[in-house]
Amino acid sequence: MIQSPVEPTAEWRGPYVRYVAGRGVSTAGTNLVNVVMAFAVLGVGGDGFDAGLVLACSVLTQTVLLPVGGVLADRVPRKALAAAGNAVLATAQAVMGTLLIVSPERAAVWMFVLASAVTGAATAAVQPAFQGLIVQLVPSASLQRANASLRLVLNLARIAVPGLGSLLGAKFGFGEVLVVASVSFAACALILLLGLRVSMPARDSGRTALLHGGKEGWQAFRSRPWMWGYALSGTIAVPLWLAGYQLLGPLILSGQQGGASYWGWVVSAFSAGMVLGSVVALRWSPRRLMLACVLVQAVWPLPLAVLAGSGPLPLLLGSMLISGMSLELAVVFFETAKQQQVPEHLIGRVTSLIMLGESALVPLGYVLAGTVADHLGAFQVMWICCLGIVVANTVLLLIPSLRRLSAVTEEKEDHVREQPAGVQ
Repeated sequence: MIQSPVEPTAEWRGPYVRYVAGRGVSTAGTNLVNVVMAFAVLGVGGDGFDAGLVLACSVLTQTVLLPVGGVLADRVPRKALAAAGNAVLATAQAVMGTLLIVSPERAAVWMFVLASAVTGAATAAVQPAFQGLIVQLVPSASLQRANASLRLVLNLARIAVPGLGSLLGAKFGFGEVLVVASVSFAACALILLLGLRVSMPARDSGRTALLHGGKEGWQAFRSRPWMWGYALSGTIAVPLWLAGYQLLGPLILSGQQGGASYWGWVVSAFSAGMVLGSVVALRWSPRRLMLACVLVQAVWPLPLAVLAGSGPLPLLLGSMLISGMSLELAVVFFETAKQQQVPEHLIGRVTSLIMLGESALVPLGYVLAGTVADHLGAFQVMWICCLGIVVANTVLLLIPSLRRLSAVTEEKEDHVREQPAGVQ
C-alpha cells in the first residue's frame, strides 16, 4: 500500500515555510523584471517592435523547452534544479543590470533578446521543479491549504512588487531594478540549497528511463480525462482571457477620458480578488474538487462582458474583484487535484504538459485579437473572447470523471503517491 508522508505530525511545516519564502522572493524578482524590461529596451533605443520581441522571446523559449524541463524535474533532484534555474536567472539579470548602470551606451537590443531567451529557458526548468517540490514536502490531505497559503503570498507579491519596481526604476534607473531582481533570484537559490530538506522520491534510473521520460509523462496525462479536458479548455480559454484582459481592455478604455488611469485600478481590483480567493481557499475545502473548480470558474470572464457592454467603472471594478477570486479558487482546486492524483515521480512532466498547453497559443491570441479588432472593433472581439471562455469552461461538465473526482482527506488513504525515502 502506497501512502503519503505521515500526516499527524507537523514535520513538513518548517520545510514548507522555507519553500514558500524561496518561491516568494523568486516571484518578486520575476515581477521586478516584468515591470521594467520593456522600458529598459526602449531606453537603449529600441522601439515597440523590439520591446515586443524581447518579451516574446522569453515566452517562446519557455514554451518550447517546457517538456524538457518537465522530464528534468522528474529525473534530477528538484531542489537542485530549482536552485540552479534561479541562479541562471540571477546571473542574466545581474549582467544586464550592471551593463545598464556602468555602460548604458553599450547595451543593445540583441543583448536583451539573448537575456530574455536565457530567462525563458531557466523558467522552463524552474516551474516544473517548483510544482514537484510542494508535492514532496506536503502530505496529500494538507495540499489545498498549502496551495492556498502559497498563492496568498505570491498574490501579495504581485500586488506590491510591480508598484515598488516602478518607483525604483523612476528614482534610480532600470539597471538598478534588474540588479535587485537578480538578488531576489540569488536569495531563492540560497534558501533552497542551504535551508530546505526535501524527501527524496523513488526514481527510475538508467538511460532508458531518461529517453522515455516524456512518453511516460504523456501517458499519465492522457489517461486522466478530467486533466487533459481541463488542460484543453485552458488552451482555448487562457489566450482568450489574456487577449481580452491585457490587450482589448486597454484598447477599449483608451478611447475614454481618463481610461488609462482607470486601468490601474482595474488591475489592482483583479489582484485583490486573487488575494481574497486565496483566503477563501484556506477555509473552503470542497469534496469534489474539479466540479467546484469548473463551477467557480464560470464567473471568470465576467469583466470581459462588462467591458464589451461599456459598463460603468464601479461595475467593472466589482466584476474584476469577483473574477480574480474565481480564477484563484479554480487554480488552487486544480493544482490540489493534480498533486493528489498524479504519482509524485511524474508530477514534473505532467505539469510541463499542462503549462505548455496554456501558453502555446498565447502569442497567436495576441496577434489575432489585435488584428481582428482593427477590422471589427475591440468591443466585438471582446464579446467573442467572453463567449469562447464560457463555452470552453461549460463543456467540461460533460466529463464524468471530472464531476466525480473527490479530494483526498486525512481519513482516506493516498493510493497515488510513492513512499519517499531518504533526504536529498
